[in-house]
Amino acid sequence: MPDIYLVPYHSEPGLHVRGSTGQFAIVEKAIVAEEWPYDNGDDPSFYVARQGGYLTWGVCRQQVRNSAEIGSIFVFFSYTTMERKTRYRISAVATVSEKLDRASFYRDERFRQHRQSYLNLLVRPSSAGWFYDEKDRDRSARHSDWLWRISRHGPNKKAAFQEKYRGIYESGMWSDGDVPQAKNYVIFSPSPDETYISPHPPDVAMAIKGQHEEWTNPEIRRLTVGHAGARTRHRRDFLRTDNRSGRNVHPQIRFSLEPNDSVGWRQLLIATIKLNESTNAR
Repeated sequence: MPDIYLVPYHSEPGLHVRGSTGQFAIVEKAIVAEEWPYDNGDDPSFYVARQGGYLTWGVCRQQVRNSAEIGSIFVFFSYTTMERKTRYRISAVATVSEKLDRASFYRDERFRQHRQSYLNLLVRPSSAGWFYDEKDRDRSARHSDWLWRISRHGPNKKAAFQEKYRGIYESGMWSDGDVPQAKNYVIFSPSPDETYISPHPPDVAMAIKGQHEEWTNPEIRRLTVGHAGARTRHRRDFLRTDNRSGRNVHPQIRFSLEPNDSVGWRQLLIATIKLNESTNAR
């Protein structure tokens, strides 16, 4: 049965504007300008996708990317702080079509036109092999475990992996074959029946710290967290946990539907998002 994932991502105006340059700064400024609720760091790569490139996912929630199978359906929700509350919008429904390693991505001609615009690769090829590349952002936006996020780990625990490749972390450079790359760079289908990025993501919920969100759109709630609550062991039917620490308050939700049911469910959810866009526009 196809897995369905409900995944919140952070879209915070001004979060990483300071110290950013190049494409990273362009995306951060677009968030500040409220052009669209892009992810801070463009992962998933909604900014590139809205410019005509493929929607991809390659940095955040590594364990989800590692395990997600072809045909898995992801529903992405942005969350943004508004004074003392958090605003939630449903921004996209996306279906996994491929999973690549970084070397395959750089060889693939489909990505040639927009290749330099992707911020979610972490590394770049060089004449000598590979190098770590997050120099276009402030240190607070960089990933200290970047090699772990793109590699096959085998039986290694994270601490052991970090120590094993400490020299590569320190130099930021390595050659082909030094570290096995993982096929966890997710490519989402460009088919409009399988992937839909809302041009005007509808508001769906609001929350305050330490409490679950309160939904303002009952139909989208029913189709997303409502379905999840009826089909998961813990009966979780909310995006935001009641963890007051502020850390990891948005773990993903996974549930499954039969293949035919998942297709109909995806069509209905996309249609409902579109209907709510029209309602908001009026």
